[in-house]
Amino acid sequence: MGPQPPRNGEGGLPRLRADRVLLAIAVAVALVAGVVGVIGHIADFDRLRDALGRVDPVWLAPAVAGKLAGYTGYILAYRDVAAMRGGPRLPAWAVTRIVGIGFGAFVAGSAAGGLAVDWWALRRAGCDGHDALRRVLGFNTLQWAALGTFAALAGLAVVAEEAPEVPTAMALAWLVGVPLCFAGGLWASDPKRLDRLSRIPPVPPLRPVTPRALVRWAWAGLRVGLADAIGGLRYVRPALRHPVRHRAGVLGYALYWVGDLFTLYACVRAFGAEIGLAALVLAYATGYVATALPLPVGGAGGVDAAMTLALTAVGLPLAEALLVSVTYRGVSFWLPIAPALALLPTAPRLSQDLAEIAAGAGSRR
Repeated sequence: MGPQPPRNGEGGLPRLRADRVLLAIAVAVALVAGVVGVIGHIADFDRLRDALGRVDPVWLAPAVAGKLAGYTGYILAYRDVAAMRGGPRLPAWAVTRIVGIGFGAFVAGSAAGGLAVDWWALRRAGCDGHDALRRVLGFNTLQWAALGTFAALAGLAVVAEEAPEVPTAMALAWLVGVPLCFAGGLWASDPKRLDRLSRIPPVPPLRPVTPRALVRWAWAGLRVGLADAIGGLRYVRPALRHPVRHRAGVLGYALYWVGDLFTLYACVRAFGAEIGLAALVLAYATGYVATALPLPVGGAGGVDAAMTLALTAVGLPLAEALLVSVTYRGVSFWLPIAPALALLPTAPRLSQDLAEIAAGAGSRR
């Protein structure tokens, strides 16, 4: 029996409408304008005008190329992690649409919106709810592990006095924090304890609704979330232990960050500024952390401000740092909105394609 047509609410992501995305874009523009106004006033608008007059647009093409390379790496990594341990084997075009539609959800909401699309796609492709969530968390853990590794190595260079322009505190935060996170992940993902820590606990019914029942229900929910987060390490540990076997996942996320770092570097050079590799990596990683926060409309305004402050911390003048940050976000955030909007109407077709993948995988078992 072939795949059934998707039911309302499952197949077409009806809440992700183009009008909602357009409203989010309008709010994002207002937020960015506010940030530029405030920081621009502090930096002096005359200096901003002078820096803008020195822009070299030749660097904008490499900036876009870096972003395209980054997306290519992300798609490769997504496919590899999705297929781990008997997961769905997704065609490149299907993953491209998932990433594009997820970016539309990211713009319309926050980072959680993009994660929800990833979860939805894996569910439609045949994963059960917890397995889909764990794979999504595995995606993100492996992705951030790659960035954390770059930042820790850059922090080591600073400590070795290879980049004196970078604040020692910024370097140490990554140099100390990343190994601690890796150690915690290795401990939790050890086969001797992984099954126990990732076991889903029972959730008590919330009836009758009393303060005590509410507390017990919330605590159980937190334990379920923690179990799924640890369960996501099941897809991270094999990739790190067998990088050759899972080279698409490991190298794909590395390519994603290298491409995005090159985009930022090209934006720095477009305004005639200079920045060392360690300073670039640490400023980028520190500013990018803001995208992990539940900020509205894709972090518009907040991420721009965070990246600006991070760039000034490694020595860029405030006026140039603001313009570099806004230009970088123009390439990495605003430019992909057009293809994201173009892909939104394809969600029902994508849903059907994913259902067919699930049906095909089921028939082969």
